[in-house]
Amino acid sequence: MKKVVFSVIKAGRNEKRMSGVGYITETDLLIPAISQKGKPYIRVFEDCIKYCHKIAKEHDEYKGTFYELREVEFETRNGSGYETREVEITYYIWFKLAD
Repeated sequence: MKKVVFSVIKAGRNEKRMSGVGYITETDLLIPAISQKGKPYIRVFEDCIKYCHKIAKEHDEYKGTFYELREVEFETRNGSGYETREVEITYYIWFKLAD
């Protein structure tokens, strides 16, 4: 694992930015996060490193766009229950290898 400084932006109406110090493996980005209940955990963006490319004229800086499919429950319009849909979430990732 290599130590990195990162920035991850979740695209959408409510754009959310996460930044700090994390780690990369050959394929994954691992970052510290806080749950809704206030408990710390390690968030893993699986296979996102293969979508990142080196930034020209910069030393050890990489960026890329990563797409994640997630199943989300929606309430039906007639109120008869819930249905599950797949939603694509877009993340813009930047990281720089730390010394």
